[in-house]
Amino acid sequence: MKKGLTLNILRIPVEAGVITAFIEGFNEDQAKGTVYAELNSEHVAATGFNKKKTIVRAIAKLHQKSSIHQDHHQ
Repeated sequence: MKKGLTLNILRIPVEAGVITAFIEGFNEDQAKGTVYAELNSEHVAATGFNKKKTIVRAIAKLHQKSSIHQDHHQ
């Protein structure tokens, strides 16, 4: 069995820059994982058991956080 940290990286280009998602865990069935997403200076994390849903949740949190951040600067 191989030990150590394994991260998958997902990059999504958007108008405001590039969303980078670092995916950790989800190695085995029913294994919990974490997705860290960042866009410009905003960072969020989401944890869950379903990889795709957790990625979507992290991106949604990032969108919400960046929208709130933009509202304060206008």
